[in-house]
Amino acid sequence: MNIYSKLLVLAAPFLLVGCSLFQPRIQIVEVKIPVATVPKPPVTAKPTLEIGSADIATIGYDGYVKALEADLIRMKTYTNNLENVIHTYDVMSNKLEEVHTKEKINGNQK
Repeated sequence: MNIYSKLLVLAAPFLLVGCSLFQPRIQIVEVKIPVATVPKPPVTAKPTLEIGSADIATIGYDGYVKALEADLIRMKTYTNNLENVIHTYDVMSNKLEEVHTKEKINGNQK
């Protein structure tokens, strides 16, 4: 037997037992991860109204009424867009509350 085989025979028990002598230290750390994020609201540009620049003397009453009708349609559309944005954020908020209540219930069960 040469010197290397003798060293291997002597070192083998230490190599086999050495790993079991050191206990791995496991540390559990609770990390909070955001479940949901709320995006920025969409840009809804306020419409420009014709009524501010309309003059009854130049366009007459018919033109003035038509400008009012056009402005009314623009404002209804703008209002509907804003209501849709509010409704969407309301739905997202409700979903986020559901997730938080489920997390609280699951956290209490642990």
